[in-house]
Amino acid sequence: MRACLNLQTGVLKICVSLLIFLFACNQKNEWIEQTLNEKLSFNSIQYQNAIKDLFRKNDPLFADKDSSIQYFDTLSYYYSNRNFKPRFINSYEEKDLLYLLLITFKKSENHGLNPESYHYNRISEEYLKSIRDSTVINERYSSLAKVEILVSDAILKYSYHMRYGVLNPKEIFPDSYFLPIVSLPKRDLFEPLKQDSVAQYMQNIQPGSVRYKQLQLSLDRYKRFLNYEWKQIPEIEKKLEMGDKDSSLILIYDRMVTLGFLDTAVIKISNFTLYDSLLVNPIKNFQRIYGLNDDGIIGKNTIERLNTTPQEYLEKIKMNLERFRWIDYSDTSEYILVNIPDFRLYANLKGKTVFDSKVCTGRRRPANYEKRFEYYKKTRNWRDKPDDWQTPNMYGEISYLVLNPTWNVPTSIMREEIATKVKNDSSYLESKNFKIYIDTVEIRFDEFDINELYSDTIPYKIVQDPGAWNALGKIKFMFYNPFGIYLHDTPSRIPFTYSNRAVSHGCVRVEKPLLLADFLLKGHPTWNIDYLKIEIGKKVEDKSKVTEYNRKRSSLRRNSRGKKTTELILSRKMPLFIDYYTAWVDADGVTNFRDDVYARDEIIKEYLFAAD
Repeated sequence: MRACLNLQTGVLKICVSLLIFLFACNQKNEWIEQTLNEKLSFNSIQYQNAIKDLFRKNDPLFADKDSSIQYFDTLSYYYSNRNFKPRFINSYEEKDLLYLLLITFKKSENHGLNPESYHYNRISEEYLKSIRDSTVINERYSSLAKVEILVSDAILKYSYHMRYGVLNPKEIFPDSYFLPIVSLPKRDLFEPLKQDSVAQYMQNIQPGSVRYKQLQLSLDRYKRFLNYEWKQIPEIEKKLEMGDKDSSLILIYDRMVTLGFLDTAVIKISNFTLYDSLLVNPIKNFQRIYGLNDDGIIGKNTIERLNTTPQEYLEKIKMNLERFRWIDYSDTSEYILVNIPDFRLYANLKGKTVFDSKVCTGRRRPANYEKRFEYYKKTRNWRDKPDDWQTPNMYGEISYLVLNPTWNVPTSIMREEIATKVKNDSSYLESKNFKIYIDTVEIRFDEFDINELYSDTIPYKIVQDPGAWNALGKIKFMFYNPFGIYLHDTPSRIPFTYSNRAVSHGCVRVEKPLLLADFLLKGHPTWNIDYLKIEIGKKVEDKSKVTEYNRKRSSLRRNSRGKKTTELILSRKMPLFIDYYTAWVDADGVTNFRDDVYARDEIIKEYLFAAD
């Protein structure tokens, strides 16, 4: 068959049983003169009955609900409505379609998936059995019927995985994944079975975003490392800085060359036990793509990342390809992305990153969180409730800014932090510009009883006034969500120097709030970044802007609360995605990896690779 011969060679390695197709392409004249259907006396009624028997009889492969046929019940319904007429494999002559489908299933490896999830070998084995001369007639039709049903199940499964992902994130992360996905009622499971060209359909539904395709290329690159010797680099006794000598540097040089950070064709190393200047910048680049502080000092964290195995690289890439299948917002014209493991915010416009900023996100749950939470559900005592400050995956639209915000201290923070600080320093609340209220009445600091912070119902409302020490800084970026989470400025700058910035109570602290505000204010009819700076007490270079601001101040502060706090309503809402990626390819084409800060990779790994 010319369709076989015209396929590019070397695209992939088909399993041995697929040689039957190549064999069929080069048959002698007697095969050309006599088709498979004629040679094997194909009977459509007997074939149709064989399909019916597979659904009606207790065949262990098909009737067992725990078998590899995921959509057995769905297909039983579908075929019974067709009077068990085949949909794809209408006779022995479907070699071309079968070949194209098997190529597609084999290429699922390029998506980080297992071809056997789509019955890759089983389909070819059953087809081979159906056309083998030695196979008796009843078994011949039964095998061909199995091919039909296996193909239909594989098409449904593959189509679903490409469009929505293998896993449902809302099921495996019920308390942390709140990004939008296509709801189950809107998913037309039968859509692939309605297509005129199912092979073309399965090509068209594959994720096409740049970020997905780039990560696919990374998967292919890191697969090559499986064939490399991967020696473990031993722990070093002390951190290595430029000029230091250590025998482990030989292995470090070798690993940096393997990973592509050091080109020995360009850089000539004379002493492989000396940490010289030629290695410093490559080490800094390596640290950067792993989210470490890129100081060029080789310490424990750098060695741990250098010891990442090829299998670990591949698993991380596959897990993030799965995340990219859950949601694709890369074509949204304008949006903000916060990537939690990266601890960074990206402002994106028409496929380009306009700017990025470090952020701090919520602290990780304690190691025994699940056990403690189960106990808390029994007691319902706040003292038994474990901390849960992790920032969830979520979507929102930033609709307004709060300038010079006040901070209403949550009850949990009163108990866990304020109480301790007041114990250590009785003047803490007053020195940090807090006010204390009972209902709406402000009370004096000497009327405040710290013991009330440990009661089941705290009678106080503690509010921090706007100012230099306000925990929210000078700007809050507000978007609707049920968790009370927002982005905000902060006076605490030291955490931005950490590589692990999971330090907040769930909200996202932004290192460069003015850059974010400027991005959000583009095209605003009344506000601009200079007016905003003046409002929050920052200097502006253009003094005429101060005059303009003073003239317009009354109208600009229409949504003010009190003397200082102002709500700035944006002229357009800005999409915000708070997401979680531990591997991706950056704008320079470099594959980045990050630590699994909330142990969410571990959950995906448990389900995704079990699905293989």
